[in-house]
Formats: sequence, structure tokens, C-alpha cells
Amino acid sequence: MKSVTVMAFLLFFTINLNAQKNQSELAKLKSASPDVVAVHDVELLPGQDAKAFETFVLNEIKPIYDKMKGQSFSLFKGDRGNRTNLYAFILSFNSIEDRDRIYTPSGEMVGDFGDKAVWEKLKTMAKVFYSHTDYVKVKK
Repeated sequence: MKSVTVMAFLLFFTINLNAQKNQSELAKLKSASPDVVAVHDVELLPGQDAKAFETFVLNEIKPIYDKMKGQSFSLFKGDRGNRTNLYAFILSFNSIEDRDRIYTPSGEMVGDFGDKAVWEKLKTMAKVFYSHTDYVKVKK
């Protein structure tokens, strides 16, 4: 009888521990969800190698954005729909205030955007920053 009670306690403890862990993971996901995203359409220029472009962006461009507190950078490639095989730079911001601090409403960019040569090389590879939209999360 004692062993059944101990086993029941251990089972209850394990289930409760897993439930707490799952709640903690869910809370992390909810808090990591950005309030603002900026989607910048990007198109490779004719004759450019997609893999070389992806490597360049992930190794040279992404770190510039990611070092600025309050934003993170992701490179996406269209998988289906109107922009299949085309790219997008997606900037995620924790808040509208973070977005407005880095990219002021007046259009001035605040922060260290790295070496001009990196941006010049990017322009030789792709058509960038010609079209973008900032999306703000709709809340209840």
C-alpha cells in the first residue's frame, strides 16, 4: 500500500511539474511575440546567386540590426503565393516605442548601421528598401 501511495505521489508530482513547465514555456512565447513588425520586400538582381545573397545577409546585415536593443532581424524567402522565391527582411520590435526610437517618425534612423561598404555591397546584390510596411499587432 505504501508503494502505491508513493507511486501516486510521484505521478502527481511529475504531471504537476510538466504542467508548470508548459505554462512557463507558453508565457515565454507570449512575451516574445512582437507588437510591431516591419516587412521590407527584397528582390535579387539578375545574375545574383541566391545562396551567396542569403549568406551575406545572415552574416553581415543581420548582426547590424540585431545589436540594436528592441529589434531583431529575420530573412524570409517566399515559399508560395505572389512572392514565391522572393525575399523579405522582417524586423520585429518589442513595442511601437522601440520602433520609433530606432526609426523616428520624422524618418531619421538612430543607431549604428555599420560600415557603408556593407550596404553598398547589398545594393549590388538585390533591390532593397523600395517597398515596406510596418504592421502593428491588433489586440483585444
